[in-house]
Amino acid sequence: MSDVLTNNEGTIIALTVLTPAARQWIEEKCKPEPWQWVGDTFAVEPRYAGDIIQGMQADGLIVE
Repeated sequence: MSDVLTNNEGTIIALTVLTPAARQWIEEKCKPEPWQWVGDTFAVEPRYAGDIIQGMQADGLIVE
């Protein structure tokens, strides 16, 4: 089972959180602003997405 689903929306990358562990990881590591959340989806600029995804995977989260 995946922890996070990714979707390239062009100007942003949408990271949809599927597990509490993924939400906690984002809150602790990324310190997101409230406006970056749309429901369970965390929106980030494409230039940051690769590093965030690599960090999640390095910490054992499954990203699709």
